[in-house]
Amino acid sequence: MSEKRIKDLMLDVLALERISPQTKVAEAVKVLDEKQKGRRPSSLLVVDEVADEEEILGMLSIDDILAHMESSTKAIEELPIFWQGQFLEECEAILERPGSEIMSPVMHVIHQDGTLMEAVHLMTSHKIDWLPVVEGEAVVGILLKEDLLKEIVAVAIPEVPEQSG
Repeated sequence: MSEKRIKDLMLDVLALERISPQTKVAEAVKVLDEKQKGRRPSSLLVVDEVADEEEILGMLSIDDILAHMESSTKAIEELPIFWQGQFLEECEAILERPGSEIMSPVMHVIHQDGTLMEAVHLMTSHKIDWLPVVEGEAVVGILLKEDLLKEIVAVAIPEVPEQSG
């Protein structure tokens, strides 16, 4: 049995929801909420139109939103300070920001014929959860860490072929 390649696991780039860099986080949160209900990947591509072509700038996820809500707790002191009403204040502040300010930018790409270990290496060494998948210059898909986990699960729990009878 030959080992799978990146193209075997990636999500088609057209299957992912897109937002523009100027889309407010409030609007992105509504889209993410709908995606959660539909059990689809809970990330949005941040895409800019350049000369009639899409350029993927990054991805916006729940983790990005939560990480940027904590900015005011990173005080000069060693221990963060929390106060009553802080969560609401942070929500109101972040919801007005454009998604491009808090997204995870594209840092690395992987070729669709790349190996799964190459993806593991890039994700772990650079602490990233996703990689744009390219064929030549074109982005053709997205590989999520969850896609690699599914493959690990397939190795851990091999499917037993059904017997006809």
